[in-house]
Amino acid sequence: MTKISSLPKASSSSNNDLIVVVQGGKTKHISKEAFLGAIESLSAQNASNIQGLQNKISKRTINKNSPVFTSPVKAGNPSEPNHLTTKEYVDKEFHNVLRDDGVKKLTAPLSFLRHPSSFSPKDLISKQYADNLLLGVLKNIVRYKGELYPSARAGDSFIFEVGYDAFAEDGPEIQVGDLLICIENSEGGTQGSVGHQFAILNTNITTSNESTSGIIKVATSSDMDSYVSDNTAVTPLKYKEDLDNSSLYNRTLIEVSSYTATENDRGILAIDNRKTPTTLTLPSVKSLKNPAMFKLTVKDEFGQATAKNIVIKSSESTIDGKASITLSNKYQAVTLYNDGKDYYIENNTHTDGVLSGNSIQAGLVKPAAAGVTSSLFSSAVDLTQFDVAQGFKVTASGNFSATANTKTIKLSIGGITTVTNATTTAPNAKSFVASVTILKAPKYAVAYGALLLDGIAADTFSVYSLDLDWTSEILVEITALAATASTDIYAYSFVVEPLK
Repeated sequence: MTKISSLPKASSSSNNDLIVVVQGGKTKHISKEAFLGAIESLSAQNASNIQGLQNKISKRTINKNSPVFTSPVKAGNPSEPNHLTTKEYVDKEFHNVLRDDGVKKLTAPLSFLRHPSSFSPKDLISKQYADNLLLGVLKNIVRYKGELYPSARAGDSFIFEVGYDAFAEDGPEIQVGDLLICIENSEGGTQGSVGHQFAILNTNITTSNESTSGIIKVATSSDMDSYVSDNTAVTPLKYKEDLDNSSLYNRTLIEVSSYTATENDRGILAIDNRKTPTTLTLPSVKSLKNPAMFKLTVKDEFGQATAKNIVIKSSESTIDGKASITLSNKYQAVTLYNDGKDYYIENNTHTDGVLSGNSIQAGLVKPAAAGVTSSLFSSAVDLTQFDVAQGFKVTASGNFSATANTKTIKLSIGGITTVTNATTTAPNAKSFVASVTILKAPKYAVAYGALLLDGIAADTFSVYSLDLDWTSEILVEITALAATASTDIYAYSFVVEPLK
């Protein structure tokens, strides 16, 4: 209630509207109009206060139909199960609960109230489940010396302290340090009976070589060039590359007038001598790292050797005992090998234009004039086509006239006389057959022949050191010297027959 002292004083009034107010023993007179004005003012003030109070109540109380706090509510810690709780209490109780915030850490182990019968791929698993899984994997490794597979459970592991050529009677080779792992429960025994229940891991990390087993490394290109490594393996690709570069398959084109070969040039040297003759210098045999693997085939690949010769020589080594050899036949080739000191000709090729089959000539031929040595028949022979113990035979036939004049015939092999009519009396009315056989020997040539007059031996020839250049082409012929008349000698036939 408003205090009487708070009421306004009546400034004027009439007796009929004057109101007397008594409060606390005090009396106050106020007009009706002033009293109603005071009441109206107090009502407005009370309405404002009530509105403010309602605002506070709406913020600090809970609507039972919609129980939501609009601001934090403070309270003490709960003591009964049905009490509301505080953030402090919840944080303390949930301190060890697994949360996915990346910050809070567990300080106590987790456990299941009831152990699940199975887990999905992303589930956390229990120690019990992990232990069951680990029963079949590696355990503490036990040192082992037994000769048979041991009795073991899945996951039991053993390390060998001894080696065996054939473990468990008919099993694999075992080296010290190898691991034996049981992959399913086993009673133990031989390889044939229980070998499938174990796995053997080779732990030997030693690089293998010719005398020691171990791991294998793949050979490098450098290994293939040097041929000295004994602890690398050759793959099919490396083998192919090596064959491509070997004496069998490698081809190097030589297009210059002078070329010095190296050990890497082993194989075929294809000579392009269309512009100029070519001189090829081979490395000295003693400078080769692998002389037994160094073989060369020199080939006149463009068929120009007749006009532009190919000269082959070697530094500090000979070729068939010579300082150099010359290829002078069209498309000729020569293959060279060595004995660790010098080079030798393995074989040679010849050209189609030089003797490769029988050469047969026939007619009635006499010397060009009296007193002059004349060639009656001749044939070119390429000696490069012959290997050791091969060669050729030359046979000529003819007639001497019925005179006592001096008559001489000769078979000439590369300018070397082989068969002659070395009789003291000039043949008179005689038929002749002259022949000589030439065979290639390791160093020189073997030659033997005879001159028959009317079928009777009048002269023979035999030599074991005929010096021929087996890397060249030579001329073989029958020559005649009629001292008095050119008609004193006639040749009928001339046959050159290869022997190979």
